[in-house]
Amino acid sequence: MKMELTGIQVFWMIMTMNLGMSLVMTITPALQVDSQDAWISIIVACGIAMLVALLTTQTAKLYPALTLVESSQKILGSWLGKLVIVTYIIQWYTIIPMVLRQFSDLAQIMLLQKTPKEAIIALMVLLIVYVTYIGGIEGVGRCGEFLGPIIVIMVALVLFANILNVHGSQILPVYSDSGMLKIVKGGFAPASYLGHSIEYLMLASFVKQQPHKSSYVFWAVLSAGFMVLVTTVTIICTIGSTLASTMWYPFFELARKISLFGFIDNFDAVPVVVWITSVFIKLSVYFFIACYGTAKFLNIRNWRNLIWILAPVMFAFALIPQDVSQASTNYLINYWVPIALPINMIGLPLLLLVVGKWRQRKRKTRSRHA
Repeated sequence: MKMELTGIQVFWMIMTMNLGMSLVMTITPALQVDSQDAWISIIVACGIAMLVALLTTQTAKLYPALTLVESSQKILGSWLGKLVIVTYIIQWYTIIPMVLRQFSDLAQIMLLQKTPKEAIIALMVLLIVYVTYIGGIEGVGRCGEFLGPIIVIMVALVLFANILNVHGSQILPVYSDSGMLKIVKGGFAPASYLGHSIEYLMLASFVKQQPHKSSYVFWAVLSAGFMVLVTTVTIICTIGSTLASTMWYPFFELARKISLFGFIDNFDAVPVVVWITSVFIKLSVYFFIACYGTAKFLNIRNWRNLIWILAPVMFAFALIPQDVSQASTNYLINYWVPIALPINMIGLPLLLLVVGKWRQRKRKTRSRHA
């Protein structure tokens, strides 16, 4: 049975992947680079993420019925196309265990101090295996459609409840302490996490033929970027850029500062729910893409057979990092920002788009002269 996605499901999947991870993992790196001007870096990051969305949607339009695995070989030829896919397979196979480890480390810190990380990782792996095997990408899309609005409501609740704690003077001075170079540099980490629209290259062929279906991708990136921007401004004006830059997860600290009417407090669970839900959707999308894409790449007819191979492999890889620094900071600094962002999110989609457009024009020219 053919799996299908609606445009709104694509919106919520990309929105959820972008928002939850960006709130937790990228605000601190931006604050460490340009302090109180980190919010300007988020704007730069949104611009880069919108560029990624543009390249992704335009490339997907070349062959809307094909996945990235098929279209890349059609555009670049068999050997070069396979080399491009290998580059993306490396991304899929590394990000899943890294996110699993980040999830387990944070869950231990916030909720389950005495629970072994192996048990936490195993539970999440079982959950994503279940939803992927039972529903495929259609099941993941339905989960995103249900859970996405809950995430947005909870983030909005944290921001709204902190209105009384905001001190606008903490965002000053603007620009003078940083300069454009620092601001642009500070935008790279958020941009890399807001660039998850690149997964649309693997999802586009499942989307029902709806008018303006690619616009859902743009709105997902724009909506997530806006909420990350508002959150960053709120963190700076509530906690202060100097203190927030020393914290692993300033969004969680933002929730701890909430106290309404003198008796409504202890909002710590809200960002935890946002984080876990976002991680679940992100891992499910990536796990499906890894299984389905690998099956297409190796010409395996039943992609679900790979679930039972990749699940234990991802579990084992998630145990390799020694601590939270290796799972989060090192991966971000050494691979995700310098390699995945410029190559996988910008360079290769641009190459596919340019060559694909050129081939299509060449084919039309030949048909006219035939």
